Amino acid sequence: MARIIFVIVGIYRQENAGAIARAMKTMGIEFLRLVNPKCNHTGSKALSTAHGSKDILEKAMVFDSFEEAIMDLDLIVGTTAKKRSVHEDHHWVDDLPSIILDKGDAINTVGIIFGREESGLTNRELSMCHLVSTIPMYTKYPSLNLGQAAMVYATYLSKITLTCKRKSVKDTEDVELPVIRDKANQILTDASIDPEGILYPRIMERLMLLKKDDINLFHSFCKFYLKKYHNRIK
Repeated sequence: MARIIFVIVGIYRQENAGAIARAMKTMGIEFLRLVNPKCNHTGSKALSTAHGSKDILEKAMVFDSFEEAIMDLDLIVGTTAKKRSVHEDHHWVDDLPSIILDKGDAINTVGIIFGREESGLTNRELSMCHLVSTIPMYTKYPSLNLGQAAMVYATYLSKITLTCKRKSVKDTEDVELPVIRDKANQILTDASIDPEGILYPRIMERLMLLKKDDINLFHSFCKFYLKKYHNRIK
């Protein structure tokens, strides 16, 4: 089973940190990462709101930069309440469990990225995510706050955490999704497709939606291609 990790960028309020920890704990999500937090995530207000989930807060990993916090994640899903032009597709939160489960053991870790209370994730941060997700809402205002949004995501993702037994973790080099991203990048570079253009990110975005069997098929194609044109065995 892929390990679900919540990553919170620039959190301001201790109460939200506690609410997020409580949502995670109740739905079986164990791992929390904080990027440049603006509050004490183990302060009295955070621990009071967490109510029995202080272990989530105490073992949370803190990072100075967004890049550092996501660098080891196999699949990175940014969350946003607004339609952004950074990604073509915005996947509803209820689609995420099937997207993740369909990848089987091709991934070990999935990062669910939440932005700042007032402004969310920046366009740059969203561009570094492989997929973008949103919570469908009847009205645009009032929107959900950070703690509520985390609860919604944790609830839907409990389809993974509460129904799948944890499998042994594969070695990093054996995880297929990061490997085929690297190989796809080589092929697109050979084809002189501009990484800053429209086509490149669109192809890479769709690549992240492949199911396990399709990942294996594309992996096999990449191996033949790279052996023929680059004499690469791996």
